Amino acid sequence: MLQLDPTLPKTRAVEHAIRAAIADGRARPGMRLPSSRELALELGVARNTIVAVTDDLVAEGVLEARAREGTFVARSVAPLHSASRTAASAGPEFDLRPGRPEAGSFPTARWLTAIRRAGAAAADVDSDGAGSMALRSELASYLARARGVETTADAIVICAGYRSASTLLAAALAAGGASSVAIEDPSLFGIERPWSTSGLTVSDLVVDEDGADIGRLDARTDAVVLTPSHQFPLGGALAPARRRLVVDWAMANGGLIVEDDYDGEFRFDRRPVAALQRSAPERVVYAGSVSKTLAPDLRLGWLVLPRDLVRPVVDASEALTGGAPMLNQLALADLIRTGEYERHIRRQRREYARRRTHLQQALRSVGLEVPGLAAGLHGLIPLGDAAPTVLSRLESQPDRVGVHRLARYTRSHDRPEALVVGFATPSRARFEPAVAALMSLLAARDSRPPR
Repeated sequence: MLQLDPTLPKTRAVEHAIRAAIADGRARPGMRLPSSRELALELGVARNTIVAVTDDLVAEGVLEARAREGTFVARSVAPLHSASRTAASAGPEFDLRPGRPEAGSFPTARWLTAIRRAGAAAADVDSDGAGSMALRSELASYLARARGVETTADAIVICAGYRSASTLLAAALAAGGASSVAIEDPSLFGIERPWSTSGLTVSDLVVDEDGADIGRLDARTDAVVLTPSHQFPLGGALAPARRRLVVDWAMANGGLIVEDDYDGEFRFDRRPVAALQRSAPERVVYAGSVSKTLAPDLRLGWLVLPRDLVRPVVDASEALTGGAPMLNQLALADLIRTGEYERHIRRQRREYARRRTHLQQALRSVGLEVPGLAAGLHGLIPLGDAAPTVLSRLESQPDRVGVHRLARYTRSHDRPEALVVGFATPSRARFEPAVAALMSLLAARDSRPPR
C-alpha cells in the first residue's frame, strides 16, 4: 500500500507515503490504516517512527484515532508534487527546536483506555464554567504533592492550554481595572500578545543569572509574569532573595504574580523547588499545562487562582473560549487518579535527564557548555566568538538541523548570541543522530573559548 522515498529521512518518508496514499485515493476518508506494528513491518522502520508520524497527522486532523478501533483517514489532502515540498512541510531533518516533549513518548494505550472510561462516564459529568470537577479535584491533590501548591478544586479553572489561560487572565484583569504587566525578557515567543491585546501596557523585565530583576517593579505595575522554577529560555531559576522580594512587592502594592510553571516537574539533580504560589496563595496565580508532560495538542491547561479572581476568569472563559474539550479533561483526571500520569512523568524525567547529560558531554567535546539548572526540556548554548561561523552554517543548511536563536525570544534587551535547543523533541531513535548533526555545525567554531 505504501512506498517509501529512499532519498528522504525515515520520518519524512513515512509521512510522505501516508499523505501520498491519501492524496491519490489509495487511502480514502473513513478507511482504517494498518496498525503501527503492521506498518513498521511493511515499511521496515521502527514502530516509534510510525507512532510519531501518525500522532502528528492525528493532531493535524488528517488522521483520526478511535478508541479500541484503530487509526482512520479523516480527510483528503492535496497532492505532494515533490520531495522538496514534503521536506519543507515536515520541518528540518533533525528537529531540536524547543517546545515539545519527546516524539513518540505519548502514552497512547493508557490515554485511549482513559478516553474510553471518560466516554462511558460523560453523561454524569459534574462541570461548570471552571471545567470538570473530577479533574479539578485530582489536580488539587496532584499539584499539592508534586509542586507544593496550596489550593482546592474550587480555586482551579481548566483552560485550553497556556495561551488560552493567559488570554482569560489578561481579559479578567483588564476588566477589573488592571492596566500594566511586566514580563520577563527573554521569554516565550509571543507571550506578551494576550496581555497587549487585552489593552494592558507590557513592560520588559530583564533577566540575569539570578532570574528576573524584581527590583525594577514598582507600585504602578499591576502584574508580573515569571518562570521562577526554570526560566525559559535562559535555564536558570529565580534566586531565593528575589523570590522573597517579589512576594513582598505583591503584598505591599496589591500586585499579582503569574507563575508559569511550564516544566516544573522536570528537575534532574534534586527534588524540584516548591512552586512560588505556596508563599502567597492570594497574590499568586499558578499556571500549568500538559504541553510538556503529554502533548500541547491536547489543549489542556489550568489556572490556580486567588479566590477573588475565580469568578472573573470563569466569566472570561464562558465569554471567550468555552473551556477545554471535556473528554480530554475526564481522561486526564483518570490518568492522575490511577497514577499513570505521575508514572509517565517519572519515565520521561529519567529520559530527559539522560538526554541532557548526553548533550552536555557532546558540547564539552567542542568546548561548550549548557548553563543553568539540570532541568526542563531545553538547553541554552552560548556561542561566544564562534557565533558568526555557527550561524552562517545554520543559515546555509536550513533543512538540516532545527534550533532556535536566542534572539527569537528577546524583545528589548540585547543579549550575546546563543542557541536554544530542545533536547526532548526528537524520538529516541533520532536523538543521538540529531546531537551529532548539531555538533558537526558547532565544531566549525574557532579555537577561542566562548566568553
